[in-house]
Amino acid sequence: MERTARTILIVEDEERIAQLIRKLIHLEELGLSCQGIAKNGQEGYETIMKDRPDIVITDIRMPRINGLDLIEMVRRQHPEIRFIVLSGYKEFEYAHRALQYEVDGYLLKPINEAELNETLSRIVGMLDAQKQADQEAEKMQQEVKESRQIIRRDFLREILEMEESGALDELSEDGEYPVEMTGDRFRAIDIKLDNQHPETENRREEKQISARVMSIVEKNLEACAQEVLCCEKDALHIYALFNYHSECAKDIRSAISQILSQIKEYLLRFEQYEATIGIGGAKGQFSETRLSIREANRAAANRIGLGSGRLIYAENLNGGAPKVQAGQGSTPAAPGSSVLRTSPVKNAASHLQALMEARNHEEASRVIRQLFEEVTAAEQVDYSICYIMAEELIALLYDWMEGEEGELAKKRRQIRLRCQHLNQIAALRDCLIQEYTRCLEMMEEADRSESSRPVRIAKTYMDEHYSEKIVLEDLAALVDLNPVYFSVLFKKETDMNISSYLKQIRMEKAKELLRTTNETIAAIGDSVGYRDSRHFSQSFTKYVGVKPALYRRLHS
Repeated sequence: MERTARTILIVEDEERIAQLIRKLIHLEELGLSCQGIAKNGQEGYETIMKDRPDIVITDIRMPRINGLDLIEMVRRQHPEIRFIVLSGYKEFEYAHRALQYEVDGYLLKPINEAELNETLSRIVGMLDAQKQADQEAEKMQQEVKESRQIIRRDFLREILEMEESGALDELSEDGEYPVEMTGDRFRAIDIKLDNQHPETENRREEKQISARVMSIVEKNLEACAQEVLCCEKDALHIYALFNYHSECAKDIRSAISQILSQIKEYLLRFEQYEATIGIGGAKGQFSETRLSIREANRAAANRIGLGSGRLIYAENLNGGAPKVQAGQGSTPAAPGSSVLRTSPVKNAASHLQALMEARNHEEASRVIRQLFEEVTAAEQVDYSICYIMAEELIALLYDWMEGEEGELAKKRRQIRLRCQHLNQIAALRDCLIQEYTRCLEMMEEADRSESSRPVRIAKTYMDEHYSEKIVLEDLAALVDLNPVYFSVLFKKETDMNISSYLKQIRMEKAKELLRTTNETIAAIGDSVGYRDSRHFSQSFTKYVGVKPALYRRLHS
């Protein structure tokens, strides 16, 4: 083990003896550094209080404060400091008292060099061993602490997953939990960190931010909460569930405000992140924590209508009336007023599916825009509906495209993630419109590609076999289509019928041969599929405007 340099102080009223002791110590060999010499007990005490040496060598008989009184005074405040006592043969009564103080060495004058350094070596070894033991104990405590944090986070993650699956009721109030919850109130918060550039997702950076945010939560709540559980979920949702006594409610609210303030200050160095905290209601039973978690999530989601970067208490949403802290926001819903609480996507689903089948992205965009207009037009609205609508619209689109695997699954995850980070209604709406447009245009292009595939096959075949006899029925059979349907499809894709296309290929090839070879006109006609030279000459003249022989003379 690498030895740390230790400090030593000599307390001796006789300068000559003090300097001798200093010379006798093998400082370098023992890894020691001498802090100096104190001339009496009073000076020694003041130096020890100031510099905290590891080892003190002190004479017993000194003016003002003797060596044993010095040890007693120091031990009250710094029991870790080691002492070696020096005395003469006639001072046995002092030696007996020194043993009561459990000093680490007792040396008689005159000082023996070997004995002095042996004693110092033993003390240094004890200090090193103690340091190693302290480090191991500290490491073990840290491991225990980290283990407890993992247990807490896993427990909260399990609670959240059970809440999502609807199985949280299985946790009974009399159940055994890996944490002690002795307070009479339970409350959850959802800290939502919106990344303005989620397409450049950096998991390492997000892990760092999440860890720091959870640390801020735990430090601010430790003084007023009995137990605090934190964990991170998808899309940078950081949940905290805490248990406290009802008389600490005011301190809890103050701590939550401080949490948001410190998170905002921390996020200044990252630029693209913004924090909002949704706070669920206080509950009296652990079994009701699912309600507080749900309320916290709903409150955080209302940032899209109420504004982000703030605290939003679920209790102030008033069942759909979005009222926020400090009297900001709208007033509670009056009896009979228009309140939007459910997503309108289901009613529009069949219409949207029909538009997707027709690849009509313009009309689909109009429908999506209209759905969000319904949200903003309502007198009172739970703005968390916007994110529910986004999830439903994404599911509708990708389920229709059957995108459960591969690249489509990746794109589905990316668009879901992006939507969860958007905190403005217009931005969320436009993101969904852009995705529908992109996907429908992609499907339209795929449709075009699929319909043109048989034509591409037929054209390739004619390009390679133009010298052979080719008829419509042979080409239709090649692409496994009805001859009449294939003829119509070919005309639609190329703006010419099959015979015209084949004649074009043959004539262009004949022109090339007339320019570059000395083959007879009959031979050239035969090589491009015309067995009758007269028929070839007539066809060429009609296509080019001059007879083959004249064309050769003009271009030779």
